[in-house]
Amino acid sequence: MRKRRHGRPVVIHQGTYKSFSKYIGADVQLTNVDQSMNEAVQCYEAGRLNQAQQLCREILGSDTNHPDALHLLGVIAYRAGQCEQAIKLVRQAIAQNQQVPQFHNTLGVVLRAAGKHEQALVAYKQATVLNPRYAQAHHNMGNVFLSEGRYEAAVEKYNHVIALDPESVETYNSVAVALHHLGEYAAAIQRCNEALSVKPDYAEAHNTLASVLMKKGLCAEAISHYKHALQLKPDYAEAHCNLGMALLLTGRFEEGWAEYTWRLKTGKAAHLRRHPVPCWDGSPFVGRRLLVHHEQGFGDNIQFIRYLPMVKRLGGTVICEMLRPLVGLFRGFPGIDELAEASSATALPADFDFYIPLLELPRILGTTVATIPASVPYLRADPAKAQRWRGRFSRTELNIGIVWAGQPAHPEDGARSCHLRHFLRLSGTPGMRLFGLQKGNAAAQAKSLAPDMSLTNLGDELDDFADTAAVIENLDLVISVDTAVLHLAGAMAKPAWGILPFVPDWRWMLDRQDSPWYPTMRLFRQRQYGDWDDVFQRVSQELETLVGRKKAMASGPDGHRDEGFQARPEYPTD
Repeated sequence: MRKRRHGRPVVIHQGTYKSFSKYIGADVQLTNVDQSMNEAVQCYEAGRLNQAQQLCREILGSDTNHPDALHLLGVIAYRAGQCEQAIKLVRQAIAQNQQVPQFHNTLGVVLRAAGKHEQALVAYKQATVLNPRYAQAHHNMGNVFLSEGRYEAAVEKYNHVIALDPESVETYNSVAVALHHLGEYAAAIQRCNEALSVKPDYAEAHNTLASVLMKKGLCAEAISHYKHALQLKPDYAEAHCNLGMALLLTGRFEEGWAEYTWRLKTGKAAHLRRHPVPCWDGSPFVGRRLLVHHEQGFGDNIQFIRYLPMVKRLGGTVICEMLRPLVGLFRGFPGIDELAEASSATALPADFDFYIPLLELPRILGTTVATIPASVPYLRADPAKAQRWRGRFSRTELNIGIVWAGQPAHPEDGARSCHLRHFLRLSGTPGMRLFGLQKGNAAAQAKSLAPDMSLTNLGDELDDFADTAAVIENLDLVISVDTAVLHLAGAMAKPAWGILPFVPDWRWMLDRQDSPWYPTMRLFRQRQYGDWDDVFQRVSQELETLVGRKKAMASGPDGHRDEGFQARPEYPTD
């Protein structure tokens, strides 16, 4: 223990840095500090950060290398969102005393906040080397694994924490989250119940338990637990948002939209800009300017762009700020007066009087299942681009576009995406050709196919969604998992078959073979969690029927192909 020149040794007990304690671990003994340092800590705990900061600076004025003062200044900088400054200060503290586990743990927290996950793991590891029983540092390592999708490693680390601290309700909840992502629902439920046995009023565990129950299709139970979490913690934004999605999934739109708007208060909506003008409330805005900005993924924007003509009828100028891959597709869309490409730059696209995130429009406009604006097509391919692709497709066979995987960063991608091998059973059907519209890492699966599987993946040739629309215009059918391409096919009124997991995203609702959002779409759902084989067996059977209809239509009395089939083919319904 490092001895101070002045004052008696002070041990900082549990409660120190209490607003930061879930990260740095409050039970770790620090170095000796003098009375000024102790006062600085007390100011920090009381929320008087400016006073704590001033005291630390005074200490450093007489002892420029005081490690505890440097450390606390780093914590305060972190609280202020100044991660690089915090990293610098905590590293300086460590340089003066490398034997304090708490310093290394704090460094890991700040490095993780700065997006430097591997460096954070190194810092946490050093904290546990200095104190192998430092439960919070082990837990923080698990958090990094969890955020990176390394769920098995997260489970292992969290279980180690539980062995060290069987009363850690936060760790029970965290391991349940990791098990949830792994699809180990029974184990996740057990861990949630263990957390609640320790702390029955732990809102986070009720929220996690509800999310697991949703995956098992137990929607009523899940909704009950979400509501219980909110009784315990009324401002719990994540639980509000999750409740909203559960209500929307079950068709309770009026309640659902009100809860779903809480997503804007969660960290998941951190990319959304906050503007110095009022958020639009749906009132007429004649003579004013409204910014409607993109939100969430490409598919979300394709689905909800349909609302802009309704918005336009309420007022003046509508400015749409959109992601670059969608700009070409939305150019000239009814209801958009000015289309701006979203940029990371701080400059706004234009002056405006109000703003609204795109997915708030259904709530503001009072959408129910019965009033969904479902007129299609509301998106169309550029005729010149579509013409350039026309020669690539057969005039005598059924041309089918397929997509087997979504964005890996999506939190539910493991459930909604499948492997290309599941489409293999479709390739043996005579009279049809498969065209992949797959982009991203999953497109590489097409390169390892057997030579006898007829598939041409066009993903590398598609620069944006305007190109994808041009290809879809030339197809007879699109078969896709829950991706933006499925939304685009539906928006273009192209016959589309959606391949959905056991419990899908809220917009596909439950127990429906159609979609109220897309009249030309048919939905094939898993009957059991993770069972794609059954889904594709049904798809294959229906495809054989469709190909038979195609052949009958392709050869009329004059022997010529019926061109009308390409735009809207007939296919059987259940």
